[in-house]
Amino acid sequence: MPPLSSNITRHAPTAMGRRWSFPIGTIAGTVIRIHYTFLILFAWIGVAGWAASGPTAALHTLTFFALLFLCVVLHEFGHIFAARRFGVRTPEVVLLPIGGVSRMERIPEEPQAEFVIAIAGPAVTLVIALVLILALGGLPAPEAVAQDFTLHGLIVQLAFANLVLFVFNLIPAFPLDGGRVLRAGLAATLGHTRGTRVAAQIGQAAAFLLGLAGLFGGNMILVLVAVFIYLAAGSENGIAQLHGITSGKPASASMISSFVSLQANDPVREAANALIHTEQREFPVVDDQGRLEGLLTRDGIVQALVTKGPESPIADVMRRDIAAVSRWTLMDDIVSLLTEGAPAVGVVDDHGRCLGYITWENLMEELMISRALDQRRARTSAAR
Repeated sequence: MPPLSSNITRHAPTAMGRRWSFPIGTIAGTVIRIHYTFLILFAWIGVAGWAASGPTAALHTLTFFALLFLCVVLHEFGHIFAARRFGVRTPEVVLLPIGGVSRMERIPEEPQAEFVIAIAGPAVTLVIALVLILALGGLPAPEAVAQDFTLHGLIVQLAFANLVLFVFNLIPAFPLDGGRVLRAGLAATLGHTRGTRVAAQIGQAAAFLLGLAGLFGGNMILVLVAVFIYLAAGSENGIAQLHGITSGKPASASMISSFVSLQANDPVREAANALIHTEQREFPVVDDQGRLEGLLTRDGIVQALVTKGPESPIADVMRRDIAAVSRWTLMDDIVSLLTEGAPAVGVVDDHGRCLGYITWENLMEELMISRALDQRRARTSAAR
């Protein structure tokens, strides 16, 4: 079955891309990465095709899927080049077995901009399908799709596959392209946050129906796509709500200001003791003047105990790529850093001294408190 979706979530490429994928090239400043499960899929397709119909069928099927994923890349670059018209860069795009996932620096909140970016991908897919159909001299009958291992058969299959991709991506299931078009329309009247919430609810309902269809039809790839859509819709909704409660606020309004810090020459044993006796999961590492030098996470502590030993210095195992911002940096920028995969963002004064730090977990707690207060206000209003 061809990949059905693209642009599922802009957080996924970072979480999965750097850890479970490798780059194959860069086009116009965007790194193209291939997920390792993509190679597993290709190996499975080749073996299954060979076992079922011999080497000719296996080669034909592998060629088809390689060309189809090229079409998916072109689809993604439709989004990417449209986004650049609005000043949005896309650092990377990852090819997964279920399609392509691009990570944009941000999703514009202007409905018109989001509409143009969302519709650009399906537009590219439709153009590809129409070009292939013109090359064939018309759209053949559906029966011509199967069991034709010639070049003509390959073009027929690609044409039908791109038509399927075009239709599927326009399903109003956020965060598919059709769902983003829906969100753009809703945001024009409801605002970005409320529009996202409604679009996410519709997307999760559509994902549930897709999952049922996949289960009853015995199509596990469709079930997998449905699960991705459901989770991604919830994630996008949460990020939009988080932007809603933090937008325009400075870092000092959300940072953790009461914390235990470590020093680079301390042994990992000290970090392990701090992990046990505090509720922290991340520890800023500072110098004698309190200037931020790095970050040590819970996972980093545990791994260091296994590989380096408890007496090894923290300097050998800490992360030095911790982002540092001013107390006046807007939370909009910090949320973007965290959604791109940063474990924490340090907040420093003009001399680089650590004032606090912000993690995804403490922002989720802030979001939960905001939701609880909203529910309280709703109940109070209903009681009146």
